[in-house]
Amino acid sequence: MNDDPDPKEPNPSIEEIKVPLPDPPTMAEGEEVPSALSERETILKLHEQGYGMRKIAVAMGRDRKTVRRVLKEEGKDPQHPNPQSADLPRLPVRQSKLDSFRGSIRQKAEAHLTISRILREIQEDGYTGGRTVLAEYVRSLNLTSPPPAAKRRFETGIGEETQVDWSVYTVPIAGTPRRVHALLCVLAYSRYIHVGFYRDERQATLFEGLARAFDAFSGVTQRVVFDNMSTAVLARIGKDRKPLWHPRLLDFARHYGFQPFACRVRDPNRKGKDERIFLFLETDFVRASSFSSFEDLQERAQNWASTIANRRIHGTTRRIPEEAWLSERDFLVKLPDTRFAVHEESVRQVGPDATISIRGTLFTIPHTLANQSVAVRLFAEHFEVLNRQSQVVLSRAYVPDEEKGTLQIDPTHYLTLSGPRGGGSPRFEETVLQRFPSLAPLVDGIRARMKSLAHVHLRALLRLADRYGDPPFLVAATRAQDYRRYNAEAVRRILERDNPLPESAPAPKDSATRAKVLLGEVDPGSLDQYAHLDKTNGGSESQDNTTSLPCPEEDHHEEK
Repeated sequence: MNDDPDPKEPNPSIEEIKVPLPDPPTMAEGEEVPSALSERETILKLHEQGYGMRKIAVAMGRDRKTVRRVLKEEGKDPQHPNPQSADLPRLPVRQSKLDSFRGSIRQKAEAHLTISRILREIQEDGYTGGRTVLAEYVRSLNLTSPPPAAKRRFETGIGEETQVDWSVYTVPIAGTPRRVHALLCVLAYSRYIHVGFYRDERQATLFEGLARAFDAFSGVTQRVVFDNMSTAVLARIGKDRKPLWHPRLLDFARHYGFQPFACRVRDPNRKGKDERIFLFLETDFVRASSFSSFEDLQERAQNWASTIANRRIHGTTRRIPEEAWLSERDFLVKLPDTRFAVHEESVRQVGPDATISIRGTLFTIPHTLANQSVAVRLFAEHFEVLNRQSQVVLSRAYVPDEEKGTLQIDPTHYLTLSGPRGGGSPRFEETVLQRFPSLAPLVDGIRARMKSLAHVHLRALLRLADRYGDPPFLVAATRAQDYRRYNAEAVRRILERDNPLPESAPAPKDSATRAKVLLGEVDPGSLDQYAHLDKTNGGSESQDNTTSLPCPEEDHHEEK
């Protein structure tokens, strides 16, 4: 019998064939094995013992067509073998490259991962086989879902449409299940996608995600298709149920130059390309994955989109989305010079301890803003605090979910505050470097040049940062550092020249006028409590119970 397997035969994928073939007839020494006759007889014998055509083909390393032809030539029914006896000898199975991965493949298939993803993951574990045998084995597990209902198919022209939608997932982040929101934007013509994961679906988050997608696309299509999300569509009005767009969304659309379009209610097929990509995102990336942090989720999602989703051969267009996007890019609407203001704005009251509440968490801010109302800009992943001169004095990321509600203290915000400090304060140079790591040469230069007065200049730098805000201060300090002006006065002059603060009204020269200005906002109160002095000095009450306030300069002359 010929023992060489037929190269055209697919590898077996039947787990139940795990037993040895009946022992071949004993041959005398030197006797040749009859090839065709012995193979034919073996096929017939196994058929009579009750083995099916497929098992016989696998055991003998032959194609099923060969087995079927032999059985038909002998007048046997290939589909109905003789009833099996209770103790049939077991057939052997040829070694398959899938054998050591069958358990892992079954687990992944039960999790409904795609064939491409299963292949990619078991290849990382050492699998060297092909995709076809893997697909046949997965199909043999009968774990496929029923086919979806029929839907209408349509295509859009180049540069015409972007489809946008949210999808919510629960994924393990740092070992804890977290609810995350995926914003998916896909160019309908090229199928080029941009995906971002966020903590919420606020309107500011939607705008920020869209702005990032437009940057990634290097332009905007003529039309952007939305679902009926409340951040975009306020309501449906009239008999034809026309969408009532959110005014801020219309401002966003005018800024970027696209026409918003809303799908009909409960009509996911209108955004079929977007919905199909969501299925691909879930099965090929999200499902059965875990992440060390939210930042890890975002980074890996971007990597998946750029290296896998946008570089695969698309099943419908038969093109690579990245290559199709390169041809579509020149047909997109050019981006404006500036981004749309995607943040939410609000006014917050700062407490006496220089703390402010942002989304349920208290953060410290520079103490110079204590007991004031400040403007706050809320972005998708960070927030900014502005002073009265509309300068950013603080910009930082939101805390992770596990730290939400915990007071966030930055000791540098209290460093220039006079009075006792609980627990002591760090050295000024360490504080400056912690807040502005790139200013190490400036700190070293001040320390070397100013010697014992270095702490005075470093403290002055921190006050300038609190007054003007971190971004303007860093620009000015870096310029002074580049020019080797190692003192706080140089930084102050640069700030005053490039970022002039509103000037206060000049003080009046006249002393009486100055006193009125100083006391103008003070409640005059009542002088009734001093009425007894009039009786003591003059013996009678003053007619109007009032007295004049001497000017400070007049008192000074009398003392002289």
